[in-house]
Amino acid sequence: MDINAIIKIVKDIPKDKWTDEKTIKATLKKAGKTSGKNFTEAELNKYAQQFKQLAASRSPLTLISMLLKSGISMEQINEIQKKMRSK
Repeated sequence: MDINAIIKIVKDIPKDKWTDEKTIKATLKKAGKTSGKNFTEAELNKYAQQFKQLAASRSPLTLISMLLKSGISMEQINEIQKKMRSK
């Protein structure tokens, strides 16, 4: 998976569209293709709901907790954080 491509896709979502179901699903499909995955409709619905919850809370701690549970290290999270802040 090319994390830089995924970060670019996420950064391209306008903040006013972070809770728009159609936009989120289209973004998830694009990210899936970039990482070589095709999501089922059920998976898209699940991930879209999770993304909307994260966007609503706007707490990075929620995201960090989810990433750590999925097996990503703090070092990787710090690297992603640096890339998200860069232009």
